[in-house]
Amino acid sequence: MKILIILPRFHTNYVGSIKALKNQGNKVKLLVYNFGFTENYEDTKPQFLKENVITKFINSVFNIKLNRYYLPNFKTFRKLINRFKPDTIIIRPYNKLFSIYLIYLRLFYKFGLVFYNQSNEKNLYKFNLSLKFIQFFLINNILKIKIYSPIIKHVKKLYFKKVFFIPFVSKISFRNKKKISRIYNFLMIGKFVEKKNHEMFLKSIKNLDDKFNIKATIIGEVSNSEQKNEYSRIKSLIVKYKLKKNVKIFINVNHKKISYFYKKNDFFILPTYGDLAPITIIEALGHGCMVLCSKSCGTKNYIKQGFNGYIFQDNNQKSLDKFMLKLIKNKKKFDKNFDNNKTLITNLIGEKNFIKKFNQMIMKK
Repeated sequence: MKILIILPRFHTNYVGSIKALKNQGNKVKLLVYNFGFTENYEDTKPQFLKENVITKFINSVFNIKLNRYYLPNFKTFRKLINRFKPDTIIIRPYNKLFSIYLIYLRLFYKFGLVFYNQSNEKNLYKFNLSLKFIQFFLINNILKIKIYSPIIKHVKKLYFKKVFFIPFVSKISFRNKKKISRIYNFLMIGKFVEKKNHEMFLKSIKNLDDKFNIKATIIGEVSNSEQKNEYSRIKSLIVKYKLKKNVKIFINVNHKKISYFYKKNDFFILPTYGDLAPITIIEALGHGCMVLCSKSCGTKNYIKQGFNGYIFQDNNQKSLDKFMLKLIKNKKKFDKNFDNNKTLITNLIGEKNFIKKFNQMIMKK
């Protein structure tokens, strides 16, 4: 099968999916409009999707957000479709204009169209008269376009007929059980922006350090002035909280090297508010870390509460402190359930399960 994937940017949460599809003999082409600093092109090098003159004009004159009115160069895009002849196009919709254009192209080309979505259940399954709901109702029920989400497990078929849960797929690389140690190692990964809550993480490390031997690693991306400022602020807080001996900080680490950090740490913490689909949760689970994320994290459904991790209250320092302490106190229980946890994670985010779910979506009429 020939699969064309169109994304605003090749986030690392697609690395495992593309690899799995290729391992099954599919031909996969990836188109993007933006590139990042830490992306992993080991299995697929994305092709830049040239913008239309309309997009260029709007962006330059009105200084509009990059993807809001994006349209591809029509001639270049049609050439690519004619040359590659995709059986299926999967797109994370940039905007309504691009979506409408693809729906139009379906009239002339025989490709299946799938919308990859990261909206939460409130937007998809609760009946309301919002523009979002009406848009999905038209796309799914009237136009018969399939939608899939990697963050919604339980699909209610009341209003949307063709919504599929296709889980994230990630490398399973459980390290061997560590020898009993009195040092507790915490890892946090996230861009240096305020909503990632690096400061909350540092405060929790400070609170725990009074009672336990704590080590922490922070990995983040710094690619613009806002992130540089936040990075500087977090470094100054490490000094202020007297955590220089406890906390190591790394920036712009290539995704290929991230596995090393998961294996070195016992716990993975994602204190971010409102992350829709962070792959870091999945990767950490796949490497045998206990994980902790906020209630608004899209991938919280991959956590079995108390078994391989916990979920804390959004932007709540006391709740974060409480559950980071719980991770430490329940480490022995986690080690005891090590083999069962490995099976649970493999069944959920392993390649076989992903391919099974993907094929069900593609083949289902």
